[in-house]
Amino acid sequence: MSALPQRARRSFVADPRSVGQARRFARELLEEWGAPELIDNAALVVSELVTNAVVHTGTTAVVDLRLDAASLRVEVADQHPTRTLPTGTSTPPADAEGGRGLMITSSLASSWGVEYTPVSKRVWLVCDRERSPGRQGPPARARQSVAVHGTTVGVVELAGDGTVVAWNADATGLFGWQPEQVVGRAFHQLVDPVAGERPPEGPVTTDTWQGAYALLSPEGVPIPVFASHAASSHGDGSSVLLVPEERRALIEHPARAQSTTPRRDADPLRLRNDALLRLAVDDYLPLATERVRDALDADAAYLLIGHEVDDAFEVVAVSGLPDTLRGTRLVAGEPGIPDPRSPHLPVLVDDAANDKVRLLEGTSARSLVAVPVVAAGRVIGSLGVASESRHGFSDDQCVLLQQLADSLALAADRARLQASERERRGWLTFVAEAGDLLAASLDQEMTMAMTGHIVVPRLATWCAVYLDDDRGEPVLQQVWHADERLVEDLRNSLAKARPDELDGTEDAVLAGELTTLRLVARGRGFGHLTLGRPAGNPLRDDVKLVTDSIARRAALAIDNARAHGALMSTGQALQNSLLPPSLPDVTGLDVGVVYAAAGEGTAAGGDFYDLFPLDAGTWCFVVGDVCGTGAEAAAVTGLARHTIRALTRAGFPVAPMLERLNAAILDEGERSRFLTLVCGIFRISGGRLHLSLVNAGHPAPFVTAADGNVRRIGAPQPLLGVLDRVDYLAEEHVLERGELLVALTDGVLERRDGGRMIDDEGVVAELRRAGDLPAQTVAERVRRLVVEFADVPPSDDMAILALRVSG
Repeated sequence: MSALPQRARRSFVADPRSVGQARRFARELLEEWGAPELIDNAALVVSELVTNAVVHTGTTAVVDLRLDAASLRVEVADQHPTRTLPTGTSTPPADAEGGRGLMITSSLASSWGVEYTPVSKRVWLVCDRERSPGRQGPPARARQSVAVHGTTVGVVELAGDGTVVAWNADATGLFGWQPEQVVGRAFHQLVDPVAGERPPEGPVTTDTWQGAYALLSPEGVPIPVFASHAASSHGDGSSVLLVPEERRALIEHPARAQSTTPRRDADPLRLRNDALLRLAVDDYLPLATERVRDALDADAAYLLIGHEVDDAFEVVAVSGLPDTLRGTRLVAGEPGIPDPRSPHLPVLVDDAANDKVRLLEGTSARSLVAVPVVAAGRVIGSLGVASESRHGFSDDQCVLLQQLADSLALAADRARLQASERERRGWLTFVAEAGDLLAASLDQEMTMAMTGHIVVPRLATWCAVYLDDDRGEPVLQQVWHADERLVEDLRNSLAKARPDELDGTEDAVLAGELTTLRLVARGRGFGHLTLGRPAGNPLRDDVKLVTDSIARRAALAIDNARAHGALMSTGQALQNSLLPPSLPDVTGLDVGVVYAAAGEGTAAGGDFYDLFPLDAGTWCFVVGDVCGTGAEAAAVTGLARHTIRALTRAGFPVAPMLERLNAAILDEGERSRFLTLVCGIFRISGGRLHLSLVNAGHPAPFVTAADGNVRRIGAPQPLLGVLDRVDYLAEEHVLERGELLVALTDGVLERRDGGRMIDDEGVVAELRRAGDLPAQTVAERVRRLVVEFADVPPSDDMAILALRVSG
């Protein structure tokens, strides 16, 4: 043992291999300095800090170790002061690939800190020798250090029943007991019951027993010793050689590892008993993996956890390997994971040059050994270590690695269950959000586009949607690719074959794992969803379930959108039939029309208009309003418009024609609706418009003279669809050249903004400003008056027909 205090410093270049060199540097120094209880924690601290300094800053790291009787100070400096460390050591997110090193190392120290200079950054930690979590069990009392000069070996003779029969002077010098104080006492009464191993209480049954424990001084202070118990050559007793623990090399036999009885409650990982409680499982596993690497003096270590639904294993912790490996999935049969044919046996790779090991690609590791992690008799993972040497591990190291794997099986199983639960919740959320997104659209093209965005890239690299035509043949509709530059090439390749013929294709664009799902809704198949993934990366069983669920939801959403589109097309066609297809060209008349139906997606409602010829030079116009809106009102609109056309073209004057229309509406029974309209038959002669007009309960038309005066024509008469018998009287009017007739519905007059309403005065004021503007411009200005009158959109149908006599 070297005299304390001790200090050593060494620089390590910016190379990942420096991490292992620094760890060995720390281990060798502490062994030389006689501080074995600090070796494991110091190696972990140095490993983490040098990793941060070398790998993350890319600069030379300087490791400074200082040991005194009370503590060990570890300091690592780098030349990158601008890359600051976080001010706290809170737990990073579960999916973070880093950020746990400082938190883990700080949990092993009694104090720590960071010092910045203009040219460097120094991270230091102090590990209390007595508080070090690596030591086996907390001492009940302060330990006594023993000054040793020369070769001092305590010799104790024990009888067969374990009582002391001889005690030499060196034993007195080491422990303070005089021979008369201990002879005749049971030797085990002198042993501290809480520190170190327990020596055999009876005779030694083998040739030698060696181990470390503590003897109590007369004051009750435990003194750590290393002892060798041997069977006595002259009786049934035994001889005991005792030296201070730091001088164990004086009497320790090379084969001690095979003859020593291990402590029953010892943790092979040398972690605190409450480590798993103090740290989250995602932090405990990287710490345990680092300890495994140290215990076997390996260049790298890794931990794999299996998945519930397939034979794949996922990397959850690494030490000495790139952090990017975390999350990598390895399938059954790959080197470095349990063989599915014999999962409970270790796996050895003596030379990675002969066996391609994906975990070791890009590293200098040449060999590895991996053992199963078993919980409740089931293989749930694998623990492996790697070496830069060929044949880097012995059989004894394989046995030790299995012991380490057994000790962390509980934490690994907890991590497996937590990861499985997180993944399950993630997929459930994904499916639920996808269903909501798909259900929100009733447009077929938009629904298919959303399907592509949901699938790519979460479930596949690319996907395509096919829909069956009338003959049942699949027709490519839309294509998506994670790389938008490949979309056209992918479309061209998919167009060459049916979706059920893509497997086995030699097309380079389609190379990989293909999955084609039938789109089925309401028991009827109507298309396909094809997914493409990279070669060697097929859909896992759990992802297949998610993909099937997405395909079912997409099929239902697309089918709903198709049905809605067909219904909308039918309704649009029927609504369009309620209005004139176009405005006719009337000689001597300037015509303007504005029509707006209330409701989104509605082309025709309860308001209607028409202008059509009867015979040479005679025309009929009508503007009407059916009670209510929607499909029922539109049905009466169609009845009224087509009845008026048929009867007027049959030669009926306007008054008798409306009387027959009233009877037709009443014949509809419960489907009938009352309606108001203004209808006129006119001819233009000599620059004048001669009009025969009937107003059936409708707002009277406005006539604007050339001088701007506005008058109303058409006295109100009974509305249609209410009385069983009506007698209408036609009024005769003449409009001069330049005069404007405007017939409109109450959707204009009754437009409201709070307590205000457009009413007759608003329309009259607008028409007075119209002057000699074209009829269409006047109609548009009236429409703008309605729209801008209030902030909210109009809620009633609106029809405006403007006729100006142009001569």
